[in-house]
Amino acid sequence: MTAIPKPIYYLSLLGLLPVIAGVLGSFYFLMLGTEINVWLYKFSLLFSALILSFLGGCLFVFKILLKPKFEFKGLALSIIPSLWAIVSINLPMSSFLLTIGFIAILERERILQRNCQLPPWWLKMRFRLTTPDYNCPYSNGV
Repeated sequence: MTAIPKPIYYLSLLGLLPVIAGVLGSFYFLMLGTEINVWLYKFSLLFSALILSFLGGCLFVFKILLKPKFEFKGLALSIIPSLWAIVSINLPMSSFLLTIGFIAILERERILQRNCQLPPWWLKMRFRLTTPDYNCPYSNGV
């Protein structure tokens, strides 16, 4: 495996900050006040849904650019994360449902790696980012 490009890695790590802020908001620190805690929690859920949609877009691009022939099934599967995110943030167990979405996307990318050539650093980066990214929304929901 080759190294993850530094700019991509650092920007990806910065993307974890809103999710971690949501975890802090879910602890309801008295010094922050209820309004700020609730805002941090909701912001974290919306940001996680946005990231899930972004990862679906990545699947779409990988299917178009890296597969030798056009497959409608693969392209249709790439819009499911966006739909899942929209449904998840509107249901009571939104944190848990977003966690399931992150795990499903990671598994889909692992399958895609076998069928076409993702960038060699992609799965390495995704494993490093998915662990805190799915633990944070899950801990928000517990």
